[in-house]
Amino acid sequence: MNEQNRSNNKLRLASCSSHKTFILPIRVYYEDTDAGGVVYHSTYINFFERARTELMRQIGYELDELAEQERILFIVRALCCDYLQAARFNDELFVSAEIIKASKTRIEFEQKIMKAAPPDHPKDEACITLAKGHITVVCVNRDKFKAVRIPAAIMENINSVI
Repeated sequence: MNEQNRSNNKLRLASCSSHKTFILPIRVYYEDTDAGGVVYHSTYINFFERARTELMRQIGYELDELAEQERILFIVRALCCDYLQAARFNDELFVSAEIIKASKTRIEFEQKIMKAAPPDHPKDEACITLAKGHITVVCVNRDKFKAVRIPAAIMENINSVI
C-alpha cells in the first residue's frame, strides 16, 4: 500500500470514532496468524490490551509506574468479544479503546478492531468493524490482589475522557 492510500485510510477511519476514542494502528504480522493467514482469535484480545495500555499512557499513566508508586494494578475481570470478520496477514488495523464507565474500583471499555473500507465498499462506510469488545478491568492492590478504590487523581483523569 502506498503512502497516499495509507493517508486516505487514516482520514476515512477518523470518521469512525468520537473525539473520546483512542485509536492505535496495528499491522498484522505472520506471528499473529494461522497457516491460512487469518488472525488467531486470541490475538484480537492482545490487540485490545495494547490499545487500553496506550490509552492509559495517553491520559498520563504508565502501568508499571502505577504498580510501583501507587501499588495498584488494573486486571481484566470480564471480557466479551464479538468476531464479525476475519483480519488477515498484512492488514493495517485500527484498534479503538474508549472508556464508557468508571466506578470506585472498575473501568469499563468499549473496543473495536477495524480496517479502512475500500473506496468502492458497497455500504459507503469509512471503516469495516472486524471485532467488538466490552472489557471490564478492576483496580487491585499489587501485593494482595484485592479490589481497591481507584486513586482520586486517576479517577479525575479517567472521568475527563468519558
